[in-house]
Amino acid sequence: MMCKKLFKAVLPFALSFTMVLSFSGMNVKAKETETSRYAKEIAELQQGTTPQDVLQSAKELAKQKHVSTEAILKQFHQEITADKVQGDVNASKEGLSAMGGSSGTKKLPKSTKGNIYYTNSYTAYYNHGHVGMYSAADKIVESVPGDGVRQIAYNGREVEDNSIVQTVKVTDAQKQAAADWAVSRVGDEYSFNFVNNRNTGHEGAKNCSKLLWSAFLLKAGIDIDSNGGLGVYPRDITSSPYTTTILTIN
Repeated sequence: MMCKKLFKAVLPFALSFTMVLSFSGMNVKAKETETSRYAKEIAELQQGTTPQDVLQSAKELAKQKHVSTEAILKQFHQEITADKVQGDVNASKEGLSAMGGSSGTKKLPKSTKGNIYYTNSYTAYYNHGHVGMYSAADKIVESVPGDGVRQIAYNGREVEDNSIVQTVKVTDAQKQAAADWAVSRVGDEYSFNFVNNRNTGHEGAKNCSKLLWSAFLLKAGIDIDSNGGLGVYPRDITSSPYTTTILTIN
């Protein structure tokens, strides 16, 4: 009789504990699913990386910032999807195909050393844009897949219609120093990591926007990333309060 009473008394607590464990397991699985989804979608937009690459990058940054990996992945995802939306708007205005892939049919003009340029540019279905810098009136320095950081003749770069040339609001000496630093990085490999490129080293592999961001941060002491997120994208630079459009190519 006593055993029965004890069993009846303990049973509700046992059931409650089982339900707690069950819900906890469901929450863990939900988090894992959300984490996997973020990593997968980011890698799809950031061609050249894998979900594992994205997850590892998030884990390392989360450790540095003392936050959860999920929080970093969520911010990565928010920033890159917001940039894609803006890219789609630009493409719609310019009448570009969502599949893109073309480097354009227009030629860059000559410009002043330290000025920068922007063109719409696609990888798969994502118009992430592309930026480069004039290293001389008739030369540009940029980072592109395959070659990495390179210096070529200004008219060796084809751009889309309505591409722009911008000046950066610093002294001429600072612009020239930034351009010289970018040239000093010729030979660095290309990095497909945009979502976390503000948090990687200035030397070594880098993409187009990281090249310009580092150059002006190091040699002019300014942050040309307009929103200061975890990643600096080409359009973050063109919308910076430090940059002004001086020419539209059409």
